[in-house]
Amino acid sequence: MTQTNSWEPGYRKRTIKKEIKIGPLSLKFISIALIAVGALFYLAQSTQGAAQKYQIMQLSSQASQLEAQGKDLEVEAVRLKSLNEIKNSSGSLGLVADSSN
Repeated sequence: MTQTNSWEPGYRKRTIKKEIKIGPLSLKFISIALIAVGALFYLAQSTQGAAQKYQIMQLSSQASQLEAQGKDLEVEAVRLKSLNEIKNSSGSLGLVADSSN
């Protein structure tokens, strides 16, 4: 392959053009393809964001339920502790349990 303008007998001259020409139709297809890729990227990002927000809402709901359950357990523990203290102090005060039930 040569890129000179000289011609020698017995050799076939080939030239390679280094220019790339894009016509108006090709430019339209490339533009549409780039817009479509951009739209798909935007949709993927927004869908991923919505999924993460949904997961955050679920986890915060679960955390609030666990906090409420913890408070209920604390109240139950205090109640049982006070019942045990009443039961133990009744014997030291000389109180007798009612056996009529």
